[in-house]
Amino acid sequence: MSVKLIAMDLDGTLMAPDHTTVTEKTKAALERAHRRGIKTVIATGRTLAATDTVTVQLPFIDYVIYSNGAAVYDRSKGENIYSNAMPAETVSKITDILEEYPVFYEIYSGGFQHTQQSKSEYFNNNGLPQAFIDEYIKSMIDHPSIAEFAGSNQVEKVNLYYFSGEYYNEIKDRLSQIENIALTSPVYGDIEMTDIGTNKGSALEGMSKTLGISADEVMAFGDSDNDIEMLKYAAYSVAMENASDDCKNAAAFKTLSNGEDGIALALERFIFTEGKEKVLVSACLLGENCKYNGSNNYCPDALRLYEKFIAIPVCPEFFGGLPIPREPNEIIKGRAISKSGRDHTSEYESGAEKTLYIARENNCFFAVLKERSPSCGFKTIYDGTFSGNLTGGNGITADLLYKNGITVYGESEIPILLDETDR
Repeated sequence: MSVKLIAMDLDGTLMAPDHTTVTEKTKAALERAHRRGIKTVIATGRTLAATDTVTVQLPFIDYVIYSNGAAVYDRSKGENIYSNAMPAETVSKITDILEEYPVFYEIYSGGFQHTQQSKSEYFNNNGLPQAFIDEYIKSMIDHPSIAEFAGSNQVEKVNLYYFSGEYYNEIKDRLSQIENIALTSPVYGDIEMTDIGTNKGSALEGMSKTLGISADEVMAFGDSDNDIEMLKYAAYSVAMENASDDCKNAAAFKTLSNGEDGIALALERFIFTEGKEKVLVSACLLGENCKYNGSNNYCPDALRLYEKFIAIPVCPEFFGGLPIPREPNEIIKGRAISKSGRDHTSEYESGAEKTLYIARENNCFFAVLKERSPSCGFKTIYDGTFSGNLTGGNGITADLLYKNGITVYGESEIPILLDETDR
């Protein structure tokens, strides 16, 4: 099914490393998607007010999921279409704890950050760009007592802001004992608190159902633990290269970092495919866990192929019927022999034939294959001693493709392929 909605986290995902700007390449790609009728959504832990610097750069954004999913704002209607405030009793328990410590915290309410000026001495920048901090501070509203404000207003989220002091673990432990509270930490030192069940994923799911869009038609991007539920919901879930390990494990796909236009690249991969030539790519290079030991050989450069090609993932060993994981093999006198001495040449040849068939069916003239592999290595492979030594020669699949007119590149040669196809 086609993608009908794109949801994106902000910091670490959509925003450049300065936390303030959207790159021109990413901006152009999102606008192109929007012109196709795809709904665009930003999903953030920030308040609604703190997203103004984003939407001024991307005025076509349709919806804003803010305060970690506590509310959803429809920009065309100028109103919230969903809201889930924290129970007053829960907020009171949180503020009672935080007031015991020398910390700076915020109350998110009505789309704004509410703070207490007398606690500003505890404000910790934590190395964020000053330009971002300056803009962030502009959206804060000061109160004589932040605890009193929280007690008399609906609260979307409580945010303990970048606290790295000696009480961090103690505070987090005490907060975790409060019933019906959800804690997330997008970065160490930041503790975000919402009502249990409130997260970007539940907000995205509710909004999608309202719009008549299924999870199979949703693409989501994220990099932190407060994005995990959103990634688990969307069929096209994409983790940034700079994402946490937990976030990457929750996503179906990976893309480049927020500093390398990762969102734009993923849109090229999944949406803007018309008119592109197809190229065979070893699936392990794209992050698929099909390597002999059950892991992968993920290569960020392989993702760059999507800028110009439609990548067709292949794993000849798997196509030939070998399991994952499997015993390592190397080429010995032209045959694929396992470390224990078993001959798997027939499986390797079968996988090579199936790979060639796929290449012909997709009219592929190029293949990017895993270097040194007994199936995919080209010009250089392991020498059959299982000692890491190399020798001249081709893997069984690479050799068959080459003999049938397909130009074979190793992963280290991807920049050469991209450069040559630019001419």
